[in-house]
Amino acid sequence: MNHLAIRPAIGTGLLLLVPLALSVRDRHLPIGQGWHWGPLDFVVMAALLFGAGLAHAYAARRLGSRRQRWLLGAATLGVVLAIWVELAVGGISQLLDYLRGARSA
Repeated sequence: MNHLAIRPAIGTGLLLLVPLALSVRDRHLPIGQGWHWGPLDFVVMAALLFGAGLAHAYAARRLGSRRQRWLLGAATLGVVLAIWVELAVGGISQLLDYLRGARSA
């Protein structure tokens, strides 16, 4: 494995332990209550987290200052959170629909 991919792979695995533990804990609760991730949810989030981590690692090593790397990290985190919110509840689409409706009124 490329040394550039080691940290994103470890980070992805560690972060996915949280929803795994919550999904196991809440497996007996009805849908709509608790945390219920299926296999596809884990695959999608693993791809998102690993891809973002790998892109960040690749881009960050080309930046000179620590401040630039921190800004890149904040931007990467913002994009990942926006995609996650959109996938989970359609939050970005709902916000855009609301804003379009507010302008036309």
